[in-house]
Amino acid sequence: MNHRERVVAALEHKTTDRVPIDLGSTIVTTATRIAYQNLLEHLGLPPDDEPNISHRQMDTVYPREDLLQRYGADARAVYLKGPWAFETKELPGDRFVDEYDLTWQKASFYYDVVERPFADLERPSDLETMQWPDPYDPGRVAGVREEARRLHDETDYAVVADIMCLGPFEGACFMRGYEQFCMDLYWNRDMAHAILDKITQTDIALWDLFLQQVEPYVQVVAQGDDLGTQKATWIAPEMFRQDVKPYLKELYDFIHGQTEATVFMHSCGSVFDLIPDLIECGVEVLNPIQRSAAKMDIAEMKRQFGSELSFWGGGIDVQQVLPTAMPDEIRREVDYSIETLGRDGGYVFCAAHNLQPDVSPDRIEAMYQAALAHGAVNA
Repeated sequence: MNHRERVVAALEHKTTDRVPIDLGSTIVTTATRIAYQNLLEHLGLPPDDEPNISHRQMDTVYPREDLLQRYGADARAVYLKGPWAFETKELPGDRFVDEYDLTWQKASFYYDVVERPFADLERPSDLETMQWPDPYDPGRVAGVREEARRLHDETDYAVVADIMCLGPFEGACFMRGYEQFCMDLYWNRDMAHAILDKITQTDIALWDLFLQQVEPYVQVVAQGDDLGTQKATWIAPEMFRQDVKPYLKELYDFIHGQTEATVFMHSCGSVFDLIPDLIECGVEVLNPIQRSAAKMDIAEMKRQFGSELSFWGGGIDVQQVLPTAMPDEIRREVDYSIETLGRDGGYVFCAAHNLQPDVSPDRIEAMYQAALAHGAVNA
């Protein structure tokens, strides 16, 4: 099997010669800049002092080709210049303002939102006076079609249209503030729905522009919306179904109407209680499975949802396992994850989230070499 055949077959729940492997095909399945540079040094590869940053706020990279080939990575990213990477305004003190007028402040390895443009709005009509990205700015797609065509025609890698916009729920929490938006869902539902709708329509326009460029060439379309915490969903499942699900379904219905590519959704944390709803919305691939979060047992996930849903990443925890485990323990975790999630297809291997600066390079090497060495899933 070549790389593309392996990914496509796995997502069609077919047995493959080995489980597909990912590193860097999305902004949530890659390495942070520090972890990446440490890994290159550990492996004796040339340094990459000016890496291709995939997401500034998370300080993640699109890894260099020599590293991807070392680990047998089966997918490559094509990406729109999305709102978090397009026409930002720099401020003193390691701060910047993005297209949504969110102000971000450097906090250790990440950036956090410190000023939210919708925090003090009172009426839905106030949204019309606020700054908003132009989704159809032609600068977003400069070179995108050519790169997608190159990856499709000149390589045998699976091509992933990477995440490039806020999800409706997470975006609303960023713009309004988590506490305020969750209160809106109880006490100011007109405002909550106006914000959700505005973000959804902007996402649809961005995907319209993006898919016009890449649709013939991509096998996977990736979107995100963080719905879970470590212990539970952000809001009650009943509230999600009433207030958020219709917007996600509208977004995924649009994407399905524009492409035959498989639809991938990233959502951190404990989202077990929402998975049937996400499937109804049109999600075909879930990323990640955060085993350290409540109810996210990989065997149970595979048993209940493995016939309808594929899993991309997960299993190898980046919070409690990778930073501290010895190589032998990491190899056992890799084998267990592949055997559990990869049976009868439906699994692409990578860590549960981006590789953080506290993960030493020998552990990253052990993880990927174990995945390569595992071979086909036992029948």
